[in-house]
Amino acid sequence: MNHTGLNLQIVDPETDQRWDDYVQTHPKGLIYHHSAWRRVLESSFGYQPYYAALQDSSRGQFQGVLPLMMAGSKISGRRLISLPFTSHCTPLLDGLDLEELVDCLGRQCPGLGYLELRFLGPAQPRLESRKDYVTHTLELGPGPERLFKKFHPTSIRQRIKRAERNGLKFRLAETENDLKEFFKLHIDVRKKHGLPPHRYAFFSNMWRILKPKGMLLLPIVEHDGRAVAGAVILRFRDTFIYEYGASDQAKLHLGPNQLLIWEVIKLACCQGARVLDLGRSAITHLSLIEFKTRWGAMTKQLTYCFYPKARRFNTRDGLARSMLGAINRWLPNRVLQLEGELIYGHPALRTSFF
Repeated sequence: MNHTGLNLQIVDPETDQRWDDYVQTHPKGLIYHHSAWRRVLESSFGYQPYYAALQDSSRGQFQGVLPLMMAGSKISGRRLISLPFTSHCTPLLDGLDLEELVDCLGRQCPGLGYLELRFLGPAQPRLESRKDYVTHTLELGPGPERLFKKFHPTSIRQRIKRAERNGLKFRLAETENDLKEFFKLHIDVRKKHGLPPHRYAFFSNMWRILKPKGMLLLPIVEHDGRAVAGAVILRFRDTFIYEYGASDQAKLHLGPNQLLIWEVIKLACCQGARVLDLGRSAITHLSLIEFKTRWGAMTKQLTYCFYPKARRFNTRDGLARSMLGAINRWLPNRVLQLEGELIYGHPALRTSFF
């Protein structure tokens, strides 16, 4: 691709510092664009990274980046995704023509089944799109005291106070043993929804790769010295992203989730964050969407785009998905964990579950 002096190159962001420098300074750059997130996905699932950069041929500077992962198998074919196991990863292109870039990627990858892009916001008109998810963002500028007054009076503020009265304690995880305790909660929550848990390696790689860079926090709420709620928090520049929340379903009446989010909000404000992203929700999950709006968070559309057309397994809907969900709710946790290892280890299935 050569457009007004720009060249498309596939680069290794691990060795080319220009990539992270560009992401760090771009106003829409997120942790998902950073090379550290690439390492997490590659080491956890074995994806082949395909990181495209638009370079100014005269000065050697980046004018846009699009992180991609090659996924596929003999069954499903080759697919470029930006990015799997990532809620959204809008291309950073500084107003350049996305359609031209998409065409160029199609020509460079013969035999490509489709390209999937995950936008925060509207789609490109020429791309097939699906709008199955939303995310919720909370502006932290007003500060904790003013934010607290805007929370729903009973389902949020009252539950926070109840959690404090019941002696629930908040802390940040310090060891991988804490991570393992969180993972047990994660298994239980996924089981409740009839889903296999993610691979433990996914979380341990986030812990190993992101935490030393200050990009990962693992807040935990305890009751009587036992973890009853936790979440993966991704941190990059002025944005906190609340990912993979989990809690003890038998302790929900104590308000652990409300206390956890409230303490994360206070921590984010203290550390100078501007935005808390409460994570994606399926548009069919009305109760979860309602819960997030009660914090005063704004709903934002996520648009997943495909070019030329998506050809993939539909594992989220239909009779087969319902039957699998019903079975999963009755499986022993160890068997359910093995199912997760199998599904997320299979190229044709793993991206269909996220």
